Amino acid sequence: MIRTEIFVEDNRLDLSQDISAEFTYNVDDIQDFASRNTSFSKTIILPGNSVNNKVFGHIFEFGSSNFYDPALPNAGYNFNAAKSAACVIYVDKIQIFKGVLRLLEIVIDNGTIEYECAVFGELGGFVSSLGNARLEDLDFSYYDHPWVINNITGSWDQGGANNTGVQGSGYFYPLIDYGQVSYNNKHNWDVKAFRPALYVKEYMDKIITGAGYTYDAPYFNTAVFRRLIIPQNAKQLIKNTTEMVNAERDTNYTCINIMNENTDDVEFDIINLSNFTQAGNDTFTYIGANQIAANLSWSIYGYLDITASSASGASVESEIRIRLYRGAVYIAEDTFQFNFTAPFNPETFSFPYLWEGTSQQTINTNDFFYIEIHYDMSAVNVNVQSGNVDVYSQSYFKINSLTTQVAEVSYGDTISINANIPKGIFQRDFFASIIKMMNMYVLEDVNKSNHLIIKPYIDFYDSGQALLEINDFNDVLKVDEIDFLLLMDSSLSTLDWTYKLDRSKPIRLKPMSEINGRYFEYKYKPDADYYNEQYQKKYTEGYADRIEDTGFEFARDKQTAELIFAATPLVGYPNEDKVFSSIFKLNNNVEDKTEHVIRIMQSKKITDVTSYDIKNTSATTLATVTAYGYAGHLDDPDAPLADINFGSPKELYFTLATSYPAANLFNGYWSDYIAEITDKDSKVMTCNILLKESDIFSLDFSKLIYIDNVLWRLNKVENYNPMVYDTTKCEFLKVIELTYE
Repeated sequence: MIRTEIFVEDNRLDLSQDISAEFTYNVDDIQDFASRNTSFSKTIILPGNSVNNKVFGHIFEFGSSNFYDPALPNAGYNFNAAKSAACVIYVDKIQIFKGVLRLLEIVIDNGTIEYECAVFGELGGFVSSLGNARLEDLDFSYYDHPWVINNITGSWDQGGANNTGVQGSGYFYPLIDYGQVSYNNKHNWDVKAFRPALYVKEYMDKIITGAGYTYDAPYFNTAVFRRLIIPQNAKQLIKNTTEMVNAERDTNYTCINIMNENTDDVEFDIINLSNFTQAGNDTFTYIGANQIAANLSWSIYGYLDITASSASGASVESEIRIRLYRGAVYIAEDTFQFNFTAPFNPETFSFPYLWEGTSQQTINTNDFFYIEIHYDMSAVNVNVQSGNVDVYSQSYFKINSLTTQVAEVSYGDTISINANIPKGIFQRDFFASIIKMMNMYVLEDVNKSNHLIIKPYIDFYDSGQALLEINDFNDVLKVDEIDFLLLMDSSLSTLDWTYKLDRSKPIRLKPMSEINGRYFEYKYKPDADYYNEQYQKKYTEGYADRIEDTGFEFARDKQTAELIFAATPLVGYPNEDKVFSSIFKLNNNVEDKTEHVIRIMQSKKITDVTSYDIKNTSATTLATVTAYGYAGHLDDPDAPLADINFGSPKELYFTLATSYPAANLFNGYWSDYIAEITDKDSKVMTCNILLKESDIFSLDFSKLIYIDNVLWRLNKVENYNPMVYDTTKCEFLKVIELTYE
């Protein structure tokens, strides 16, 4: 009787005999302190029969090909060996493995077909599903909105008119000094200092669900996690557009109104620009870095005033020439000729339009354009009309790129959230860095397909450490205050494997000094903005970094956990009560905006600050306010309780009225773990345990294990073979009574 059943995408495979394969189950690799592993098997051999050939889409045939639809199950005609297929393995009707199957090789020998496969836990399937997807592939277009002052200030209040009402979702406009965005020595601020940030919680949710998974992560709903945001990290707030210049007349004006002057430029009073600047409302200069091909279009509508008389019967003949200039050379011209007979009083002669046309141009950086009116009679005024009558009476000048361009957003434009998501960041790397920050474990639910369980280490084990509801870093630190006796409480869910221990085989105990490096380094990614660079030069380490020296005399190696995020120093200025993150370069003592490494910050509305202005230009005030949207590594810049740096900075760039908080990423999430694996009494035990199919089905790494009245954490079950009645090698880490400072 065959005891093994294998289902691939809910299709039961036909087995001629029980599989002979070994399975390894992991929760952590203590030799790589920042790793998080998934379960896997060694090679499984499956027979090539009619049932299995059909499940694998007859892939063994030399000329086989098919059209793959990712929306359909990866089996049958739709089978794609480059994609994982859902797989569940049962022995004696008990599930021993759930994950994904990968086809490794097809062996054809004397007409016999065999499929060599391996299976991986769903965590491996999750990472495979993410593939090379990037953050910019996520869709946040639901949050597109006009870039106006009400939306900016409204985002600071949860439940504001322009936000979602719930912290952890929507958008938030922090005050960040990007360089060249402040006035009056960092008191008043240009609106360009406020760019939309998105919440980490929503990034994680979209990454997981976008890969086809569901999840259970209570920690994602805690206050500390819900206030984490990812600011925009480009050099400027950007949009994707083909509209480069859109200049219109909204009011009537006299273009030529000075006697004896016979040229004048056409001015516009409504001007929207992308990658162009304007001077005097009439000249438009391209400031983009790349050459573009564009269509230029224009229409000048108006009428003539004749303001001088001449002798009786005399003829007055003249012309108006309208020219489009590129630099000093005109590239298009139109002429309007007129002939009048005197005597006459000042009169008006109207016509539908003076001029309209189009031109295609290749435009380079610093090319500039303007429209000029020439005339040869000093008695003529040209009155340019507004474009509010009909389509044939518009006065405008437009430049539209033939391809979509990235341009800076103008005040009042609609913000495309998708266009301002950090670019080039793989979703898998973002997910891994968040997991690494909070020292989280990610496991597959054994009972629910494509369902992940995510918990921080300090909340993972079913012990006294899990009795706290961790809502903030302060709660995290209280974990160390729990008496060790709680671990021995009979009400806790533990397993006694004392009588499962195979004492006939070697039991190996390794002190941690033999398998770990001496130094454990926690780092944010380096960046070259001014304050990060100054700190690095002065202290030869990153602003948020921490190196933990275990004191091991027999090891010199360094193990590193580095995030994809860069640290962001907080800065304050004399006589100012706002503290803000600063991300700019300083060239010849002049601030420059810069592209920068992706950042992560805590957000909060700070109230009761000295009144200041938010301006569109130095002369145009949009609002006067006494609050601001704060974002930084501290939870509050005035009375901080929690820090998302790994260590306390050696230097602060602002005056802190209170003591610096002890609660940081290391103390809150990593110290217990590092203390336990580096304690002088810490041990890794490798031994053989008698495990049955029911043990594997109910395998729960969060349960502490008693062996000979000592508590252990199970890290790994290695090479379990369900077809062989024998003990299986397991790896355990001793639970240590320790309070770590």
